[in-house]
Amino acid sequence: MTTLRRIIATKVVDPLVWKGKRMPLAARLKEFRAGERDDPETLSRRQATRLADILAHTVQVIPFYGERLTGLTPESIEADPFGSLRHFPVLTRDDVRDHLNDLWTEMGLGTRRDHTSGSTGMPLDFYRDLPSTAAALATTQIALDWAGVERGERRVRFWGSPMDMAVERSRVRRAINLLHDRRVLDSYGMSDERKREYIDLINRRPPVAIEGYPSSVYEIVDYAEREGLALPKPRAIVVAGATLYDHMRQRFKEAFGAPVFNHYGNREQGYLAAECERHEGMHVMSETTVLEVVDGDGEPVEPGTVGDIVVTNLWNYTMPFIRYSTGDRGALATAPCGCGRVYPLLDRVVGRTGACFTRQDGTRMIPEFFIQLLAWEFGTRDVRKFQVVQEAVDHVVIHVVPQPGAEGFSPEARKGIETRMAEGMGAPTRVEFLIEEDIPASASGKYHYTVSKIADEAVRG
Repeated sequence: MTTLRRIIATKVVDPLVWKGKRMPLAARLKEFRAGERDDPETLSRRQATRLADILAHTVQVIPFYGERLTGLTPESIEADPFGSLRHFPVLTRDDVRDHLNDLWTEMGLGTRRDHTSGSTGMPLDFYRDLPSTAAALATTQIALDWAGVERGERRVRFWGSPMDMAVERSRVRRAINLLHDRRVLDSYGMSDERKREYIDLINRRPPVAIEGYPSSVYEIVDYAEREGLALPKPRAIVVAGATLYDHMRQRFKEAFGAPVFNHYGNREQGYLAAECERHEGMHVMSETTVLEVVDGDGEPVEPGTVGDIVVTNLWNYTMPFIRYSTGDRGALATAPCGCGRVYPLLDRVVGRTGACFTRQDGTRMIPEFFIQLLAWEFGTRDVRKFQVVQEAVDHVVIHVVPQPGAEGFSPEARKGIETRMAEGMGAPTRVEFLIEEDIPASASGKYHYTVSKIADEAVRG
């Protein structure tokens, strides 16, 4: 039955869906799979050609860049694509928020307005097109290929974005997930009862791969070990969406008896880097992305040196993301991977997640709960920034930077936040709102939207 299901899903349904949506996913998959073993010179030429094309397009038709880069021409870009890239300013989330209408153009390529989940702060609107979506989905499957997981094999994913979970509950997505033998389980505020339910589920039908936020998988493992519950032995554990710490990797390997694959990406562009079977770092998805690690002036730093990660997407002509700041810090590896793939290695990503909060019963709440609560459930354009600080197990302070002339969260919103906070924390929680002029970044340069003053160092990394 499983084999028949996979054949129907991958050989019949997928091609029909992709064709109906004018999605060139099959072509991208074939192209990217063929290119990953190319020699460095071939990859560099291919990437330079794509980069030159999208940079020339950007300076010609995107107003935001046309006004700032008058000295760049299609001819000069073609002559030196990577050198020309350095002339582009680093694009920040504030730039996108403040200049959205000047950063995109209608190309007739199936434009869709999208938005980030808010995991790095206030949600951000942007535009994508079908070719860029196909390229992003192809890199997702490439990353699964490297983990030894084929399309249509049984997967269970612990996820929690309300935006994504709403999509997962739709009839169409439920049907697609059924055909692909894929389950997506809501990992927000998991009670012990729900954890046991999830563990029973994955034991009844053991998946080939378990996916999710590192913190969510960690909660499942922690509960199983405390309660003496068995866990399945999948082929791979695949984590994304937050920092994977070494102690988490080791605990996952011991609990599931499976290798752990770390993936890195964002909503705006998809997967940016992923581990292969050698686990020597994360390969940059060079078929879709030029990834740089830069200093505060936007200048590249040496491999091994931690800096700001900025990325250039090679496929989204509707809204080119050129030298886009991910908000993350990391370092490129100093040596190539032993697997033979020529894609550069991202050695590590640091500062990607806030602290897990500790409930009064000793369990932990993932940071995404608070970010989604403030950014989506009660999000308002009157709030410029926020930071949630756990001062004690029953005391949370929400620092708010309102937009000029605004009050931040309304009294009604504050009451709603207090109610949901108590639900999430599992007990009455004192919530304070403090209005601030600004909330500075940490000493590392990373802005933390959640901070726990009582979480242990192992959890906070």
